[in-house]
Amino acid sequence: MNKRRELLKALGLAPVMIALASNLQAATAAALTKVDLGNGISLLQGAGTNVVVAEGPDGVVIINGGSQDKAEALLAEIKRLTNNKPVKALFNTNWRPEHLGLNYLLGATGTAIYAHENTRLWQSADFYVEWQDVQHKPMPKQAQANKTFYQSGIMKFGDETIEYGFVSQANTDGDIYVRFTKADVLVVGDMLNPDGYVLLDYVTGGWIAGAQKSTAKLLELCSDQTKVVASTGGVLGKAALQEQAALLTVAYDAVSKAFQGGRSLEEFKQADPMKDYRARYGNPDLFLALLYRGTWYHVPGRAVRNVV
Repeated sequence: MNKRRELLKALGLAPVMIALASNLQAATAAALTKVDLGNGISLLQGAGTNVVVAEGPDGVVIINGGSQDKAEALLAEIKRLTNNKPVKALFNTNWRPEHLGLNYLLGATGTAIYAHENTRLWQSADFYVEWQDVQHKPMPKQAQANKTFYQSGIMKFGDETIEYGFVSQANTDGDIYVRFTKADVLVVGDMLNPDGYVLLDYVTGGWIAGAQKSTAKLLELCSDQTKVVASTGGVLGKAALQEQAALLTVAYDAVSKAFQGGRSLEEFKQADPMKDYRARYGNPDLFLALLYRGTWYHVPGRAVRNVV
């Protein structure tokens, strides 16, 4: 990096590059929008994924960190909104890169980064996600989650109680929810997709029955007034989870019948089991491929009914 700066300086380009970087950060900050969720909690949109920020008397808790290219602008905006209060904790709802931007900045400062242990393991791994054709490299050690758990935990934060927990393998094998009990805000990450079909990343442990179990548990945690925040979309409610539960029931019934009948993936797609959802969510081919392949890995364990 120093050599690059020296070269830019020699070419007389350093001031230009600095100005461009500053303009980019300012543009990203301007693109961020804030939605008040009550009790000092805000939703920030425009950082590559939804980011929830909770401001307490002497610090800040953040749920998800946006994409790496927008992390500096995101952190600057959080500091501006919270009068530069220190970040006490950052939660990663899974290992997906679009949630981990702030890890690179806050991990270096010793900030507590909470995640399921499986999420930390993926962050430290070198692996290939074939359905996206992406090779993921290990994150720097200091950027990985440093406060991991397997089931659940509770954190007191001013007058707020933060509950967090793992239910089952859904989008990945490390998806967690974060719940603010007083404000009645439930952050669910990629366990809910209000804009389409939930992505069942079978490479890192996601699959249909886990998604069903997770959705059912999240519904138990909801009242009719609960503000639900997924990775995309605005502020949602219980109805979004109910709609997903219905979709997942259709999907599970269809994939079960496909395996019972010995259908191939192409035959499964040709049956068009999600036809009733096409008008709303579009082409289901990727969802069907993830659904089928994720289910295949669980057939030997008799996790799919009537299939030996």
